[in-house]
Amino acid sequence: MQNNYVATSSEQFVVVLSYLMWGCTLLGLLGMAYGAAMVFRPQYSGGGVSKALPICGGGLLFAIAATAVRVMLFPVSTEEATDLTDLPSADPPAIPAAPAPPTVDAAPDVPMDWTPLVWIVVVVLALALAAYLIVRTRSHVVDRRNAKKALEADYAAAHAVYSEVADAYAAYLADPYSIFIRPLLDDLTEPRTAAFIDAFAAMNDVRLEQCPDTAERVQAFAVAAQKARTAWRSADGYARTMGLRVTSVEGQRTVRRIRSALGIALDTSATGQERETALRTVEELAAGIVTLPDRIYDNVKIAIETTTRKQLTS
Repeated sequence: MQNNYVATSSEQFVVVLSYLMWGCTLLGLLGMAYGAAMVFRPQYSGGGVSKALPICGGGLLFAIAATAVRVMLFPVSTEEATDLTDLPSADPPAIPAAPAPPTVDAAPDVPMDWTPLVWIVVVVLALALAAYLIVRTRSHVVDRRNAKKALEADYAAAHAVYSEVADAYAAYLADPYSIFIRPLLDDLTEPRTAAFIDAFAAMNDVRLEQCPDTAERVQAFAVAAQKARTAWRSADGYARTMGLRVTSVEGQRTVRRIRSALGIALDTSATGQERETALRTVEELAAGIVTLPDRIYDNVKIAIETTTRKQLTS
């Protein structure tokens, strides 16, 4: 009876040890899962790829080692249990023992089954390969996303420069009185003005309505915009410095009369006849003093025609 108890305890120990190895395998797999979570959710786990890879590798080795130990263990055979029961008893029998039942031949020892270990290794390697592919794919996706954001930022910066130049030049063209302050911006014989006009045209040639897919096109647009801004600042600053270059008292008085007449021609409350007279005065006085661009005359004539048409139809 004591021998049977020893055999039963040995079998229970092996079973408990087997369950313990299963638990170690599960802990290794959980370690791999936690490492993968650190890769995909670093903001929550407080880690990253540098910390996740050692955790995944450690979990993998821990799971493989525990599985190998569990598979290599095998329970006490039936022959060993029978040998334990055949040991002589120290206590003399008080009562003759009953005839023993017929013994059953012990089952032959079977070779170790490596199939569970092979499957565990295959599954772990498959999980490791899948984790590697996921991390690599995610890295490529993140790189492409960052590259796109950088490209959009470069395009936005280049477009901001373009808008600065275009708005400044448009404001000059829309102001009829700017000809009295920066007349050289309409003089194409001035080298700085000519350089700006060429740079502005080149910038519009490579201008992009939306962010392109290639960095080369964004770079070309950015370079053209920078050149146009540099040329504009040079031409505008020089034109402001030079001004009308009218120094005589009589010439300055004539400029004031031109500005006054131009104001009447642009006044929407004046009659069409008054505006036409003022425009002729501007043309007569400006000769030899300042060259008014055609856009000013064209805008005033259109406004006068609109006013005259309203007066006739009212």
